[in-house]
Amino acid sequence: MLKSIKLKNYTTFFGKPTEIDFSAKNYKILEDENVGENRILKGALFVGENASGKTQILKSIKLLLDVLFANRKIDYSNIISFYTEAKEKTVKFEYTFVENNSEIKYTIEFDYKGFKSEKLIVDNKEILDRIDDKAKLNLKGEKTFSDIPSNLSLLRRVYFDTNFYEDETLTKWFEYLKNSTYINCIKGFMNYDSIEDMRINNYVEKNTTDEINKFFKEINYRQKIKYDVEAKTKRVVFRSANANEKFISFSKDETDTYIPIKYESIGNKVLLNILPAFLNAIKKDSMIIIDEFSSGLHNELEECLLKYFFHYSKNSQIFFVSHSTNILNNTLIRPDQVYSTEFNPKKGTVLTRFSDEKPRESQNTEKMYLNGVFNGIPRYNKTFKN
Repeated sequence: MLKSIKLKNYTTFFGKPTEIDFSAKNYKILEDENVGENRILKGALFVGENASGKTQILKSIKLLLDVLFANRKIDYSNIISFYTEAKEKTVKFEYTFVENNSEIKYTIEFDYKGFKSEKLIVDNKEILDRIDDKAKLNLKGEKTFSDIPSNLSLLRRVYFDTNFYEDETLTKWFEYLKNSTYINCIKGFMNYDSIEDMRINNYVEKNTTDEINKFFKEINYRQKIKYDVEAKTKRVVFRSANANEKFISFSKDETDTYIPIKYESIGNKVLLNILPAFLNAIKKDSMIIIDEFSSGLHNELEECLLKYFFHYSKNSQIFFVSHSTNILNNTLIRPDQVYSTEFNPKKGTVLTRFSDEKPRESQNTEKMYLNGVFNGIPRYNKTFKN
């Protein structure tokens, strides 16, 4: 599980390094539901006004997945902060995970061209140490590398070449990462091979529609889907252009009308896009990283999805951005699971962890946030004169 992230000179995070901690604090609420092994939280919510840095936090986790698994070139120039002087030429990320009760710390540093350094430490033992194009690997004996391409992660290369010599901790960690999914609810999925099975058509092709329809019934969604070459309504029958090409259609309960997903609401489309990742995270420990979670979904549905995830997942984590303040209640999410973001022109993005303000478990955290207790609440002028 992801225990913490440290960011330095990254987009809106400049000045002093910013550390984001996902370790559980001393709250007793939702202990069995929202806290995983080693008292690491099953995720975090980021709130705050637009353009304050929320999405950038999610993208810092996405970047790790890109570095290790994406089959495309990564543009490192746009992740270095535009708010710092030209002499600040690098950006640095430090990710700390706990797997098999071992602490894994992976640190990467980039300049405009690519990797400047890369380091992997497991339980204080240095496994990989890279500077520019040279590195040492201490895994089943010591090995040196030279002329490493600037755009290539050596850790990625070692994994695909050796599978870490079946080291149990590192293998389990990579499986956790490989099963993880980034979703932008407005734009859809990111595109790298490891999440192809999470695309809705691929998912139902492989798993049938039964799992999703069972989920709909359990949460009382009052709809169902089918995956077929045709969909019938009262006045027209829709068929795919290719006679053998199936598509998804929705039917509301107590009707016999099926409507193709392309004619469905944004909410239904968003829900189906994210459901495979949710259901996968129940079965396999992984991260779900969701931007604009509130896009198209009713507040009650957001709450239901989160409740479902926290209840059924074991050591999976969800990191997400939402503008729905109803989520900020102690029956759904703990104060140590919420961070507000606020952009300061001199300091960059400033984070406030709700638990740092020591709210009591009985207090209304939504009301406290809206009243400005946790920062990150925009104050727009809503009084206009002619």
